[in-house]
Amino acid sequence: MRPTRIATTVLATAVGFAGVVATAPGAAAQSGCQYKVVWPTAGVYEDPNPNSAVVKTKYAGDIVGASTCEGASYNEYGYVLVTSDAAADGRGWMREGAVVAI
Repeated sequence: MRPTRIATTVLATAVGFAGVVATAPGAAAQSGCQYKVVWPTAGVYEDPNPNSAVVKTKYAGDIVGASTCEGASYNEYGYVLVTSDAAADGRGWMREGAVVAI
């Protein structure tokens, strides 16, 4: 009886590991960064620069993000990359303080 229990445990472990390996590529496809806007209103800039055009406004509670986790800085200001249809290249920038990672 004991060998059967060991074989069952080994088989269950192998199947469980195979499930993790099989789902890993799906998890990678959903990678990126997601943020929640915490300021009452926050601008989405064309470029990571406070003098850049504001192409869109987001509001507290909005969820924003991009498929890659990029950041930039301009003097004392930090920015995070967000996807935006309003930006010429589809890449908008928001101030770091305006969002929190989720």
